[in-house]
Amino acid sequence: MGICNIENEEEHTLVQGYLQEYPCHTSYGIHPWHVDTVKYASFFPYLEQTRIIGEIGLDNTWCETNLNLQKEVFEKQLAYAHEHHKPVILHLKGMEKEALPFLKKYKNTYLVHWYSCKEYLEEYINLGCYFTVGPSVGIDESVSHLVQKVDIQRLLIESDGISALEWAFETKEVDYISSLQRSIQEISRIKGMESAFVEKQLDQNFIRFIES
Repeated sequence: MGICNIENEEEHTLVQGYLQEYPCHTSYGIHPWHVDTVKYASFFPYLEQTRIIGEIGLDNTWCETNLNLQKEVFEKQLAYAHEHHKPVILHLKGMEKEALPFLKKYKNTYLVHWYSCKEYLEEYINLGCYFTVGPSVGIDESVSHLVQKVDIQRLLIESDGISALEWAFETKEVDYISSLQRSIQEISRIKGMESAFVEKQLDQNFIRFIES
Protein backbone atom coordinates (compact mmCIF):
# COMPACT_ATOMS: atom_id res chain seq x y z
CA MET A 1 0.00 0.00 0.00
CA GLY A 2 1.19 3.49 -0.74
CA ILE A 3 0.44 6.92 -2.17
CA CYS A 4 2.02 8.37 -5.31
CA ASN A 5 1.93 12.18 -5.38
CA ILE A 6 1.27 13.82 -8.74
CA GLU A 7 2.09 17.50 -9.18
CA ASN A 8 1.46 18.31 -12.85
CA GLU A 9 -0.05 17.03 -16.09
CA GLU A 10 3.23 15.47 -17.26
CA GLU A 11 3.50 13.39 -14.08
CA HIS A 12 -0.11 12.30 -14.50
CA THR A 13 0.69 10.89 -17.95
CA LEU A 14 3.95 9.31 -16.76
CA VAL A 15 2.39 7.59 -13.74
CA GLN A 16 -0.46 5.90 -15.64
CA GLY A 17 1.81 3.15 -16.95
CA TYR A 18 3.43 2.69 -13.57
CA LEU A 19 0.07 2.28 -11.84
CA GLN A 20 -0.87 -0.60 -14.13
CA GLU A 21 2.15 -2.57 -12.91
CA TYR A 22 2.28 -1.28 -9.32
CA PRO A 23 -1.23 -0.31 -8.18
CA CYS A 24 -1.33 2.28 -5.41
CA HIS A 25 -3.35 5.29 -4.33
CA THR A 26 -2.67 8.64 -5.96
CA SER A 27 -2.89 12.18 -4.69
CA TYR A 28 -2.95 15.36 -6.74
CA GLY A 29 -1.95 18.84 -5.68
CA ILE A 30 -0.09 21.96 -6.77
CA HIS A 31 3.19 21.80 -4.85
CA PRO A 32 4.59 25.10 -3.51
CA TRP A 33 7.63 24.60 -5.75
CA HIS A 34 5.41 24.79 -8.83
CA VAL A 35 2.79 27.45 -8.07
CA ASP A 36 4.31 29.73 -10.72
CA THR A 37 4.15 27.10 -13.49
CA VAL A 38 1.09 24.96 -12.71
CA LYS A 39 -2.11 27.00 -12.97
CA TYR A 40 -4.95 26.27 -10.58
CA ALA A 41 -7.64 26.46 -13.26
CA SER A 42 -5.93 23.94 -15.54
CA PHE A 43 -5.07 21.58 -12.66
CA PHE A 44 -8.53 21.74 -11.08
CA PRO A 45 -9.94 18.72 -13.03
CA TYR A 46 -7.28 16.55 -11.38
CA LEU A 47 -8.33 17.79 -7.94
CA GLU A 48 -11.88 16.80 -8.82
CA GLN A 49 -10.94 13.26 -9.78
CA THR A 50 -8.64 12.47 -6.86
CA ARG A 51 -9.55 11.20 -3.41
CA ILE A 52 -6.50 12.78 -1.73
CA ILE A 53 -5.18 16.35 -2.13
CA GLY A 54 -1.43 16.83 -1.97
CA GLU A 55 1.33 17.50 -1.65
CA ILE A 56 0.40 21.12 -1.06
CA GLY A 57 1.81 23.67 1.33
CA LEU A 58 4.35 26.43 1.91
CA ASP A 59 8.15 26.44 1.51
CA ASN A 60 10.73 29.19 1.93
CA THR A 61 13.74 26.84 2.13
CA TRP A 62 13.89 24.60 -0.92
CA CYS A 63 12.39 27.00 -3.47
CA GLU A 64 12.15 30.67 -4.36
CA THR A 65 8.58 30.82 -5.67
CA ASN A 66 6.59 33.86 -4.57
CA LEU A 67 5.27 33.35 -1.03
CA ASN A 68 2.11 35.35 -1.60
CA LEU A 69 1.30 33.18 -4.61
CA GLN A 70 2.12 30.07 -2.56
CA LYS A 71 -0.36 31.14 0.11
CA GLU A 72 -3.05 31.95 -2.45
CA VAL A 73 -2.79 28.56 -4.18
CA PHE A 74 -2.44 26.75 -0.84
CA GLU A 75 -5.63 28.27 0.53
CA LYS A 76 -7.60 27.53 -2.64
CA GLN A 77 -6.70 23.86 -2.36
CA LEU A 78 -7.42 23.72 1.38
CA ALA A 79 -10.83 25.27 0.80
CA TYR A 80 -11.59 22.79 -1.97
CA ALA A 81 -10.54 19.85 0.21
CA HIS A 82 -12.71 21.12 3.05
CA GLU A 83 -15.75 21.60 0.83
CA HIS A 84 -15.43 18.10 -0.64
CA HIS A 85 -14.20 16.25 2.47
CA LYS A 86 -10.88 15.09 1.01
CA PRO A 87 -7.80 14.38 3.17
CA VAL A 88 -4.73 16.53 2.56
CA ILE A 89 -0.98 15.80 2.40
CA LEU A 90 1.13 18.80 3.46
CA HIS A 91 4.60 19.94 2.41
CA LEU A 92 5.87 22.48 4.94
CA LYS A 93 9.48 23.67 5.07
CA GLY A 94 10.49 26.77 6.98
CA MET A 95 6.83 27.89 7.03
CA GLU A 96 5.47 25.63 9.77
CA LYS A 97 4.28 28.59 11.86
CA GLU A 98 2.80 30.49 8.91
CA ALA A 99 0.79 27.46 7.77
CA LEU A 100 -1.01 26.98 11.09
CA PRO A 101 -3.69 29.72 10.66
CA PHE A 102 -4.71 28.17 7.32
CA LEU A 103 -4.95 24.69 8.84
CA LYS A 104 -7.00 25.94 11.78
CA LYS A 105 -9.35 27.72 9.37
CA TYR A 106 -9.99 24.62 7.24
CA LYS A 107 -10.73 21.57 9.40
CA ASN A 108 -9.40 18.91 7.07
CA THR A 109 -7.73 15.60 7.86
CA TYR A 110 -4.03 16.40 7.48
CA LEU A 111 -0.96 14.26 6.87
CA VAL A 112 2.26 16.23 7.31
CA HIS A 113 4.99 14.94 5.02
CA TRP A 114 8.47 14.45 6.59
CA TYR A 115 7.99 17.00 9.39
CA SER A 116 11.53 17.94 10.49
CA CYS A 117 11.04 20.95 12.75
CA LYS A 118 11.12 20.69 16.55
CA GLU A 119 9.08 23.87 16.87
CA TYR A 120 5.26 24.01 16.64
CA LEU A 121 4.97 20.20 16.72
CA GLU A 122 2.54 20.28 19.65
CA GLU A 123 0.22 22.57 17.70
CA TYR A 124 0.16 20.12 14.79
CA ILE A 125 -0.45 17.23 17.17
CA ASN A 126 -3.36 19.17 18.72
CA LEU A 127 -4.85 19.60 15.24
CA GLY A 128 -5.05 15.79 15.01
CA CYS A 129 -2.53 15.57 12.17
CA TYR A 130 -0.95 12.39 10.89
CA PHE A 131 2.80 12.52 10.19
CA THR A 132 4.99 10.58 7.79
CA VAL A 133 8.36 9.64 9.24
CA GLY A 134 11.07 10.55 6.75
CA PRO A 135 13.81 8.05 5.88
CA SER A 136 16.28 10.19 7.86
CA VAL A 137 14.80 8.91 11.15
CA GLY A 138 17.65 7.91 13.45
CA ILE A 139 19.95 10.26 11.50
CA ASP A 140 18.10 13.58 11.74
CA GLU A 141 17.44 14.45 15.39
CA SER A 142 14.27 16.42 14.57
CA VAL A 143 12.69 13.41 12.80
CA SER A 144 13.57 11.12 15.70
CA HIS A 145 12.08 13.74 18.04
CA LEU A 146 8.83 13.57 16.07
CA VAL A 147 8.69 9.79 16.53
CA GLN A 148 9.16 10.25 20.27
CA LYS A 149 6.42 12.84 20.59
CA VAL A 150 3.69 11.62 18.19
CA ASP A 151 1.33 8.78 19.14
CA ILE A 152 2.02 5.61 17.17
CA GLN A 153 -1.56 5.76 15.83
CA ARG A 154 -0.70 8.97 13.97
CA LEU A 155 2.50 7.85 12.26
CA LEU A 156 3.16 6.57 8.74
CA ILE A 157 6.40 6.06 6.80
CA GLU A 158 7.59 7.30 3.42
CA SER A 159 10.50 7.26 1.02
CA ASP A 160 9.81 10.58 -0.75
CA GLY A 161 11.29 8.97 -3.85
CA ILE A 162 14.69 7.52 -4.71
CA SER A 163 16.39 10.93 -4.96
CA ALA A 164 15.27 11.75 -1.41
CA LEU A 165 16.65 8.43 -0.17
CA GLU A 166 19.98 9.19 -1.84
CA TRP A 167 19.99 12.60 -0.15
CA ALA A 168 19.05 11.20 3.28
CA PHE A 169 21.69 8.46 3.22
CA GLU A 170 24.28 10.43 1.21
CA THR A 171 24.79 7.57 -1.24
CA LYS A 172 23.56 6.40 -4.63
CA GLU A 173 23.42 2.82 -3.33
CA VAL A 174 19.91 2.77 -1.86
CA ASP A 175 17.19 0.13 -1.87
CA TYR A 176 13.57 1.26 -1.66
CA ILE A 177 12.19 -1.66 0.36
CA SER A 178 15.18 -1.85 2.69
CA SER A 179 14.85 1.86 3.46
CA LEU A 180 11.22 1.41 4.52
CA GLN A 181 12.14 -1.59 6.65
CA ARG A 182 14.87 0.48 8.26
CA SER A 183 12.33 3.19 9.16
CA ILE A 184 10.11 0.60 10.83
CA GLN A 185 13.08 -0.69 12.84
CA GLU A 186 14.05 2.84 13.90
CA ILE A 187 10.48 3.68 14.97
CA SER A 188 10.35 0.42 16.93
CA ARG A 189 13.64 1.24 18.65
CA ILE A 190 12.64 4.80 19.55
CA LYS A 191 9.18 3.77 20.75
CA GLY A 192 10.37 0.63 22.53
CA MET A 193 7.84 -1.47 20.62
CA GLU A 194 8.03 -4.74 18.70
CA SER A 195 8.62 -4.17 14.98
CA ALA A 196 5.76 -6.52 14.00
CA PHE A 197 3.36 -4.44 16.10
CA VAL A 198 4.66 -1.20 14.61
CA GLU A 199 4.34 -2.47 11.05
CA LYS A 200 0.75 -3.59 11.64
CA GLN A 201 -0.12 -0.28 13.29
CA LEU A 202 1.36 1.72 10.40
CA ASP A 203 -0.81 -0.26 7.95
CA GLN A 204 -3.90 0.50 10.03
CA ASN A 205 -2.99 4.18 10.21
CA PHE A 206 -2.60 4.33 6.44
CA ILE A 207 -6.04 2.83 5.85
CA ARG A 208 -7.62 5.18 8.41
CA PHE A 209 -6.06 8.21 6.73
CA ILE A 210 -7.07 7.40 3.15
CA GLU A 211 -10.61 6.56 4.27
CA SER A 212 -11.03 9.77 6.30
